[in-house]
Amino acid sequence: MGSENASAVVHFGSAAAADRRIAGVAAAARAVKMRADGGSGEVRLRIGDGAPLAPATRDDLERLRGAAEVVVERGEGSAPDLPTAWQVVRATGKPGDGIVSRWLNRPISQRITWLVLRIPGARPIHATIVNALLALIIVPVLLLGGETGLIVGGILFQAASILDGVDGEMARATWRASPAGATLDSVVDIATNLLFVSALTVNLGLRDRDAIGWIGAWAVTLSILGGILIGLRTRAGGGPIGFDLFKRPSPRIRGPVDLVYWAVQVLTGRDCFAFLFMVLIIAGLERTALSIYAGVGTLWILYVLASLRPMPRPFRGAA
Repeated sequence: MGSENASAVVHFGSAAAADRRIAGVAAAARAVKMRADGGSGEVRLRIGDGAPLAPATRDDLERLRGAAEVVVERGEGSAPDLPTAWQVVRATGKPGDGIVSRWLNRPISQRITWLVLRIPGARPIHATIVNALLALIIVPVLLLGGETGLIVGGILFQAASILDGVDGEMARATWRASPAGATLDSVVDIATNLLFVSALTVNLGLRDRDAIGWIGAWAVTLSILGGILIGLRTRAGGGPIGFDLFKRPSPRIRGPVDLVYWAVQVLTGRDCFAFLFMVLIIAGLERTALSIYAGVGTLWILYVLASLRPMPRPFRGAA
């Protein structure tokens, strides 16, 4: 008999212990998922007190058991070795995280995720909705808040960048990741960027009435064009919309070209430019922030356009 048909036994002293939530998933369901992924075709779930499992636990079991058959019965044994909620959340980082995300955003967002997953019924879509509402709040703050609004808007933009990680972390911790969810998350991110840059441009354009308005208009155009290009690449590839579509592994810096490419990729990461905007706006350099965005964004668009060109077909000589 192959390992994929092997039977596994999981013991819990009581139904309450099996129902215990670990990062948004019932302990029993997490244990079953781990064994099913390990190749078990049957998992015997033995409950010490014989009490029935909670409906939420049964829902988790049905969602996560995969092809494995789950048998719930009364029985005694030692409790399974399961990760803590924090260990689960700590493992939700992404290899493609930028510098700011890795060292600032992710440590904060994971602590928020750990807290949110303790709320019964919390889902990744709820975090996405909160982030969308935050984006809508940024617009009137920037448009109507004057100099103070600039600072508050910059801080809120960085907060949105941090909160952007929560829905993805929740999805990975609870095995709820989906192409539709990833697409919705990226659409909210693109819209947030566009709304922020547009509102900042209007604020500075009305305040200074000089070339900064045109620079901001170009930055807004780049934001719109970037969203369109991401959509085109997504349609061609059939995958979910995301900012990672045009990313490549960081090159070994062997010359000026590699250095420019690395700098553009780092600076165009949402985590980096949101943090940079906040710091520069607080320092009174909001014009510089918008100009940097427009300049670096231009280089990024040129790179994206080049990457969209179809690769030439290889020449095939006579056999």
